[in-house]
Amino acid sequence: MTNSETEKTTQPKISDVTSKVSPKPAAAKVSHAVKAEPAKSSETSDQVSYTVQAGDALSAIADQFQVSMASIMQQNNLTSSEAIYVGQVLAFSKSYVVKEETETSLEADKAIDNQNAQGISINNGNKVAAGGLSDDERLYVLTQLQTRTGVDASQWDYIISRESGWIANIKNSIGYYGLFQLAPGYTGYDGDLQAQIEGAVYLFNHGGMTHWTL
Repeated sequence: MTNSETEKTTQPKISDVTSKVSPKPAAAKVSHAVKAEPAKSSETSDQVSYTVQAGDALSAIADQFQVSMASIMQQNNLTSSEAIYVGQVLAFSKSYVVKEETETSLEADKAIDNQNAQGISINNGNKVAAGGLSDDERLYVLTQLQTRTGVDASQWDYIISRESGWIANIKNSIGYYGLFQLAPGYTGYDGDLQAQIEGAVYLFNHGGMTHWTL
């Protein structure tokens, strides 16, 4: 060889390798357990178990589950709609058929009402507006109130006359309703005569006569 031959070095071909890098899995979201408030009622399609809470009234409970107060009372052996207390468990069936009062029990109730009504006057010099309750209805309301609160019927007569003129379905410009001008959301608000009486007794039991103080 005359000249040194240049040695040709063949460089090996290096294939490009594409590395597939799997994305880093996202950190799992950790749910912090939240302590659930205990349910105050459990309900199947028909059976209800309800725990009485502070401020509850039987009329409101009955409305919530679309049953009558009489149904709840009969199924729980309650002698009065006021005979409930905080923590009491009321168990009832929504399909329960209310038992009609017997003639004997109706006569007994009438006798008690007549006895309680003795000495109660509906003529205390207070106005009854046109469309107000009848004499018998007013006597019933005043008898219930005096018997259940101990406040003289004449004082209740004055308050009802002043508040509503004895019109049971009257509503003023700011939404206060009924004989006792109950505020929206109050027990007995927008209810019938008995519901309004229950609302007034409830307010009395939770503040005396302060609700109607001018």
